[in-house]
Amino acid sequence: MPSRRTRAWVDGLSASAVRDAVRAVFPDLAGAHVELHVELEQINPIWHRGTAWLGPTHVVKFAWSAEAAVELARERIAMLALGGTRFARWMPTVEATSERPLLIVTRRVEGVPCWGGILSDPNIARDVAAALGDLHDPRVLEVIRSEGIEPPAPAPQADTGAIRSSLERFISPAHLQLVNRWCDWTDHVQVRQTGQRVILHGDLHGYNLLVRDGRLRCVLDYDAIAIGDHHYDLRYLPGLGSSIGFLVAVVDEYERLTGRAVEPAPLLAWHIRTVLGDALWRSEAGVPLPGGGTVHDWIEALQLRIARLASWRAFDHP
Repeated sequence: MPSRRTRAWVDGLSASAVRDAVRAVFPDLAGAHVELHVELEQINPIWHRGTAWLGPTHVVKFAWSAEAAVELARERIAMLALGGTRFARWMPTVEATSERPLLIVTRRVEGVPCWGGILSDPNIARDVAAALGDLHDPRVLEVIRSEGIEPPAPAPQADTGAIRSSLERFISPAHLQLVNRWCDWTDHVQVRQTGQRVILHGDLHGYNLLVRDGRLRCVLDYDAIAIGDHHYDLRYLPGLGSSIGFLVAVVDEYERLTGRAVEPAPLLAWHIRTVLGDALWRSEAGVPLPGGGTVHDWIEALQLRIARLASWRAFDHP
């Protein structure tokens, strides 16, 4: 194992370990108060990475395992490359980075998650569409590849095989039949329909969309950067809010800006895998579902969203 002086990850999840790492490479921030922001310490070392506030003006991303350091190194390279594209206007400003220890220091952006009443503001939907349009521009893919970066395919929470075989422990027999039907339909769609290959953010949920004063200020977190179907980056949007109104507004503007069609079937297929996969891993790990509720509630809500999507744009739905 590398020595503490040369390894890329910090010495454990603690404010003092982060402070020591920052002090070693960024002396100007050595005196900043460190406030950890790690919601849940995962057992799997691949997830041993997080963020901390450095005083009122900066944020540092760090890892405390070798496995997580590999992921964070990829995020660091991707952020530096994206900083040279038009999409940079939606990113936090990278103030400094280091490889040993592996740290990414960005300027702190004030705002709140894209959730609740914010979703009714048409300016927010337009901004989210513009950010996606900037990221999905083919020129961004060219820039990334010119830097020698080839991001992986996206990695959703679970595939349909895992959902079929494992989610049954947490749902009723009636819901199991429904879930199996949805999985069969999803498999059929994803074999037959794929979108354009673009650079994907990969984790574009409401808490990674930072809003302030009626505008999208920043898109956070780049550890899931991937290359794949453009519909993938829309997979969370049907579940934002109590209706699909926000999704519809984003899609309409995205199509206008990019000239790229958003088809409801592949969008829904990714959404189904996301919702059911998220419910599965959280249930297995004993982690509460975001927003509360049970797997039963999630399936009922998903069934309602499917009906709403079918009324928005007619398609062969499950």
